[in-house]
Amino acid sequence: MAGNYRFAMDQKDIVRLMIASVGSFIQDRLINQEERTQHKEQCAERLAAEDGSNDKDSEFRYSDQAVLANLDWGIEALEEAINTSNMETKLARLDYAEKMLQVCAMLDSDQQTAGVPNFYLSAWAHLNLSYLWKLRNNVHNSVLHVLEMFSIDPFFSRIDFAPELWKELFLPQMSSIVGWYSEARHRLVMEAIPDSSDLSFTADLDQFFNESLIFSMRPEQVEKLQQLEQLYGDSLDENTRMFAKYYKDCMNSDSNTRPKVIPMLPIAEPPATPLHEFSRSIPDYVKFGPVLPKSAGFSAVLKSKSNMRGPNRMNVTSMPSQDLDESLVWDPQGDMLEENEYESDYEPVDDYINSGNPNSASPSGAKMIKDEESELKEHVNPIFSPIDSPKTRSPKISSPKPDLQNLSPKTDVHGRKEPKSLLRLLSSRISHSPVPTSSPSSPQLSKDYSISSADSDGELVEKQKSSTRNSSRPRSMSYENVNIVLLENSPCNESDEGSQSCNSLPCSEKMTSRSRPPKDFVCPITGQIFNDPVTLETGQTYERKAIQEWLKRGNTTCPITRQPLCSNSLPKTNYVLKRLITSWKEQYPDLAQEFSYSETPKHSFGSSPLKDMTLASSPSRTFNFHIHNNTNDHINERRKRFTQAAKSTSPTSVISQASVETIINGLKPYVTCLCTSENLQECETAVLAIARLWKESKGDPGVHAYLLKPTIINGFAEILSASLSREVLRTSVYILSELMVADESVGDILTSVDSDFDCLAALLKNGLGEAAVLIYQLRPAFAQLSAHEFIPSLVQLVLNKTEEFDELQFVMEPKDAAIEMLEQILMGGDKKSRSITALSLISTNGIPALIKCLDRVEVRRSIVSILLCCMHADKSCKSLIAKRIELSHVLDLFHDGNDSVRGICINFLSELVLLNRRTFSNQILQVIRDEGAFSTMHTFLVYLQMAPMEQQPATASVLLQLDLLVEPRKMSMYREEAVEALIEALRRKDFPNSQMMALDALLSLTGRFTFSGKSYTEALLLKIAGFDQPYNALMKPERLSKPESEMVESMEEEEQAACSWEKRVAFVLCNHEKGSIFKALEECLKSNSLEMAKSCLVIAAWLTHMLSTLPDTGVRGTARRSLLDEFINVLQSSRNLEEKILTALALKTFISDPVALEELGKYAKCIYGTLRKLKKYTAVVTDIQKALMNLSSVNATELWHCTEVTELDSSTNGEVLSLIHLEGRVLSSHSDGTIKMWDSGKRVLRLIKEVREHTKAVTCLYVPSSGDKLYSGSLDKTIRVWSIKPEEIHCLQVHNVKEAVHELAANAEIACFVSPATGVKVYNWSGAIKHINFNKHVKSLVMTGDKLYCGCSGYSIQEVDLGNLTSNTFYAGTKKLLGKQTIHSLHMHNGLLFAGGSSVDGTAGKVFSISSKTAVGSFTTGIDIQHLAVNSDFIFTATKCGTIEVWLKERVTRVASVKANNSGGGHAKITCMVADNDVGMLYAGSSDGKIQAWALE
Repeated sequence: MAGNYRFAMDQKDIVRLMIASVGSFIQDRLINQEERTQHKEQCAERLAAEDGSNDKDSEFRYSDQAVLANLDWGIEALEEAINTSNMETKLARLDYAEKMLQVCAMLDSDQQTAGVPNFYLSAWAHLNLSYLWKLRNNVHNSVLHVLEMFSIDPFFSRIDFAPELWKELFLPQMSSIVGWYSEARHRLVMEAIPDSSDLSFTADLDQFFNESLIFSMRPEQVEKLQQLEQLYGDSLDENTRMFAKYYKDCMNSDSNTRPKVIPMLPIAEPPATPLHEFSRSIPDYVKFGPVLPKSAGFSAVLKSKSNMRGPNRMNVTSMPSQDLDESLVWDPQGDMLEENEYESDYEPVDDYINSGNPNSASPSGAKMIKDEESELKEHVNPIFSPIDSPKTRSPKISSPKPDLQNLSPKTDVHGRKEPKSLLRLLSSRISHSPVPTSSPSSPQLSKDYSISSADSDGELVEKQKSSTRNSSRPRSMSYENVNIVLLENSPCNESDEGSQSCNSLPCSEKMTSRSRPPKDFVCPITGQIFNDPVTLETGQTYERKAIQEWLKRGNTTCPITRQPLCSNSLPKTNYVLKRLITSWKEQYPDLAQEFSYSETPKHSFGSSPLKDMTLASSPSRTFNFHIHNNTNDHINERRKRFTQAAKSTSPTSVISQASVETIINGLKPYVTCLCTSENLQECETAVLAIARLWKESKGDPGVHAYLLKPTIINGFAEILSASLSREVLRTSVYILSELMVADESVGDILTSVDSDFDCLAALLKNGLGEAAVLIYQLRPAFAQLSAHEFIPSLVQLVLNKTEEFDELQFVMEPKDAAIEMLEQILMGGDKKSRSITALSLISTNGIPALIKCLDRVEVRRSIVSILLCCMHADKSCKSLIAKRIELSHVLDLFHDGNDSVRGICINFLSELVLLNRRTFSNQILQVIRDEGAFSTMHTFLVYLQMAPMEQQPATASVLLQLDLLVEPRKMSMYREEAVEALIEALRRKDFPNSQMMALDALLSLTGRFTFSGKSYTEALLLKIAGFDQPYNALMKPERLSKPESEMVESMEEEEQAACSWEKRVAFVLCNHEKGSIFKALEECLKSNSLEMAKSCLVIAAWLTHMLSTLPDTGVRGTARRSLLDEFINVLQSSRNLEEKILTALALKTFISDPVALEELGKYAKCIYGTLRKLKKYTAVVTDIQKALMNLSSVNATELWHCTEVTELDSSTNGEVLSLIHLEGRVLSSHSDGTIKMWDSGKRVLRLIKEVREHTKAVTCLYVPSSGDKLYSGSLDKTIRVWSIKPEEIHCLQVHNVKEAVHELAANAEIACFVSPATGVKVYNWSGAIKHINFNKHVKSLVMTGDKLYCGCSGYSIQEVDLGNLTSNTFYAGTKKLLGKQTIHSLHMHNGLLFAGGSSVDGTAGKVFSISSKTAVGSFTTGIDIQHLAVNSDFIFTATKCGTIEVWLKERVTRVASVKANNSGGGHAKITCMVADNDVGMLYAGSSDGKIQAWALE
């Protein structure tokens, strides 16, 4: 055969062959789900066998079990990806499968995991990874994984994983090895065959290779044969690895574009050169894998790999003492080695077992020789085709022991094996081989002791047939277990279900003593000897009463064949069979007595035998790693309870039939009374009597069927509505509940009339707790439950004590039913209705009652679900739950539950720890960490790896919080996995819900929560930035709910704990994989979802702010690269004030980093205006502005921009002489004596009030720092005091100072003004005027505290001490011989004195520090400064010609100039100027009576 595959190919041809062959193989596997399932079961069976071969008390490390679980979960996820049509789900499951499978793929092949060799697990993982990459349309990677599988484990790859692919890719290269093996084996056989010189090389030696030949071989010949087989298998493995490496080199060389050395074609060299060219077809005895069934585990392979020789399997003398394990069948016609699926149709006899004489196995002993010969022949040829590997398992045969009971073989339900025996393997060799002509035949082959496969072997035979795979070849007879005397007489196998099957041989007529009666004498339903056999039209025979009961239950088919029965009546008794049975009973009275009808029946007749068998063998996970439920629907799980609660009854009720009939006859008068009587008392008595008889029947199906009549059901319903007796009502509910368990149609009858349900509801509300059981069984809709307001009654029922020693045992406790109903009510409806229902439950004190019931395992899940719903509705109840709950119950529920239950537990725990007190939260976390029977953190970690996508963020959050209870700077596997899961969820762009859950989980990690359960992390950040309103609004209810003393005592401790926790969380999140969380947050900030972007901004701002409090570990650069651009974008584009403040707080962190500050400087121009607007809300903006202004790379000119927004004409009032800005209002004074008040809130000035009480020009206005008064000075020689209100000003006082007032500064005690004379006048409001003369004319005044600064002629500034009215020179400027130098304007702002005047030597003014009395800056301009205005960022100077120059306040650098409009075409000049520090407005008044306004941006 190998010769047919010889051909020359270049590298590209090999690559194409690999892609075509592997692609076709994997495509077939992906299409054929059944084949994948079978393959998984086969591999799992081998794992289970290895598990069974270990000591029962042996334990494996948790990590080993986790590795096996990863493999299982990976295969499951891959199956989900194959079966789903949703592309998002497919991609997500493929990613998850790859992550799980890579764990096993990277195992060290020289080690073991949980007793399983790693090379097997790794190869299996690579096979599934090849499927995965095929689903991703990457055949190249798929091929590489397949080749890696053959390279890691060629042995199991060619017998378990991909035998057909091995034949196609590797077998053509192995022709020389196959030829060598054939020749070597031929020589060994020739040495053992007498007169072999007459045989040719091509002779078929199989006809000579029999048992007698094996016994004639010398021990050294047997040893050589064993060594030959071992060497042959090693050669196949070694060369498979070699060619797998060559194929991989070809694939990798082809995949790279750069030049690479072309791999050389290897040559498969046999251990020795064959003498003949092997060109003919491969003979049957040449196979490519040992006889290693799936149940054999890995021990043989591991022994071989460790060069350890096991017991001599060819030693025939040791075979009788070995345990027999697997029954294998060799079919030479199809080259198929398969398990013995069918048991023998013949029964062994007891005489042979009891005799103990080996020679009685057959008349001449030749039979034993034949068996031994066949056994030896099987092991001389232990190589089989991997594609024909065993598919199913056969029942085990126990070791021979004197005890007859031990001779009945049992199959371990866990798939564990007893030690294997070569004898068992060899004996199965001839099970399906043609019978040689020389083989001795049995005198009896087809009499009473042989039954066809269609006969009544019971349900086990049917089950085995239905579960058999790839077994279509017919069989004539079975010769299993023929070689050893004890096996030949072994008793029948009896399955756990009671079905009988037998492994037997043809036996002589003398073998008449039996351990069991013949199968033809036993009813397949009852498992007992026939008493009245009837043979149906289908050919099957049953006990009359058993088949009658079968038909009475409504069945219309044959129990075994399932063929429909045409006749309604049973045939006559099969007297022929009955006479045979009678004769046999006389011969074996002991057995007849043992299997008489006095024995308890072995089958349940509640349903058909085959149906029961199907239920008993419900599908389960192949692995024992972890059991998953395929459904998450809790309602379906709850409904199963009633099915399980049904009482098992006798399968045929043959024994109790008479008593049942008596009970039914006794029921009839009471039932009649119940249905027809008009006397309530008689009906109540009838109910109690029916209940008594029902208990006596022990729930017999016949009584069940009798009471299921609608009239009887309605009779009980009428009793419920009419009776006042609690005992009668409870009894009626009990009977209806029991009947409903047996038949759900009872529920249909009760719900067909609304009044029946209303009656049950009324009973429950009136205190009949048992009504809750029946209501729950009726499965009412949410609308029905919500309409009756059950919450108070159900809570009261939960609060009630359980009645002890109650004679009525309901299918479930009323308290349990109440809890289940509460969950149904809470889970139904929309979010609003759930919240209302939960609040109602809380108000009725239901939470403490439910917490006390957590020890009830049946309803534990429902209680946790209810408590979770309550916490969602009212987060303030979390503290109550946390104080009272026993968390060990929740953890036990998590350990024992399915995925759905675990998800509820995780959500519950993650919500429970979000408490307003950090110290209490830490206590709860510590309890979670320490409680439970298992390691909670290990369990959470394993669940995190396999949890559904929507559960991963919450699980990761809880796991991380548990881990952070210790010092976070120590490495932790749990921490790394948890943070990675959260970041991975943030990266799932295609799953926005998963991203939102991850953001919520991250926000919960901050630990900042109010008593009501709301997170105040954002409000706290805003408060840190100086914006207190949200925080105060959120905390106000908290302060009101607690006494002040309690808050003061606990606040400091809690704040310390909260700050410590924040730092731990932030440190772990920021430093995971060098700040990878910032990259994930960057993507989320780009989301189109406003909700997601806002949540992400809060998290990003919090983490960035926390970086300033943490030691620098090098992640700030990552944060800057990831988030700086996004923060700038939010600052510019967001319309939400709070978002801008959060961004500003985050940007403040970056200004301490020179690199970040330089990058921030690139955005200075576009963000400066926004920052200026934010200054009135947050102080952090000032720090950012200062940092930007001090950057040498920032052009200050670019930071300035203004827009003229309005121009008002007040020329009718003359010149505008003075302007004052005060809290959204502008006050102007005019040359005609008018004072006007303007509204400046919306930038456009709106006149509010106009007064004219001065008779001449109002030259100056002044408002002190207190802002409560307005002072005005006029040329009419008066100073007026005004009260300022939002909509008006009112003159309070008029003071005649007898001189014209040109400049004014005042407070509540004195007024300082400038008159035409030199110096300054001080007026004390009582009429006294003090003249402080320093021989200089004063042009401007500014007052601060008890100091007065005067800008004077001679370019000097005088400082007047208002306390003692003395003056001194603050600044004396340079004097020039020509011209007059004067300080025209003074302005005080934030401790700085700004002075502007005549330009001297290119300087027109200076900036002085009041504290140091030194100049800190100067106005370098050649134009005189007439007026000054200052805000937080800029200085504005006005000249005579109407030009306003703008100076940067920090550096006193000119950045821009503004030209005032002169629409009149004259020579108007600026007479006054004022700047609004809050909204960035500049106002200027001119000599032509106009007021102009500019918006500063």
